[in-house]
Amino acid sequence: MSTSIGQNNLENQLDDMVRSFVQEKLETIMKEEMNQFFEENPELKNYKNGSYGRQLDTKYGRIEDLQVPRDRENAFQTEVFQPYQRYEQWLGETIITMYQKGMSTREIGNFLERILGHAYASGTISNITDVVRDDIRAWQERPLQKRYAVLYLDWTYLKLLRDDVVNEVVYVVINVTEDG
Repeated sequence: MSTSIGQNNLENQLDDMVRSFVQEKLETIMKEEMNQFFEENPELKNYKNGSYGRQLDTKYGRIEDLQVPRDRENAFQTEVFQPYQRYEQWLGETIITMYQKGMSTREIGNFLERILGHAYASGTISNITDVVRDDIRAWQERPLQKRYAVLYLDWTYLKLLRDDVVNEVVYVVINVTEDG
């Protein structure tokens, strides 16, 4: 029992060290970006104005107090993330992929809570997956051509979640248009 507690404690320490390292490097990058911004724009009558703290979810966990440099006129914007971005792009892509694989928003939320240490609201997850839903709907409703040069037809069994997980046949059709 004490071995597993010691193991968890060591893993937590390593996770904290990695997050601290990532935070330090991100802050260094942003400070250098700001220095470069002022070097490239000497005509601006602007000054550095400390920093502000914000949260950022990374693949290494949540950084609670990332110090983002700022200037008095709010002209500087870091390239590390977008102004109101709260998570790295990998997180949105991961949520979309899990949704495409058939996971529910609740299952996705539970998974994210395990890996990031905090929960995302199911509404947030739904908003992210709505983007995919619109793309899938547009693809399904696209007009097909009347004629194709080649059609490849195949099928495979996939485990699909209905009331229960079942094997179902999924037909795959790949076409080549007349212009290649």
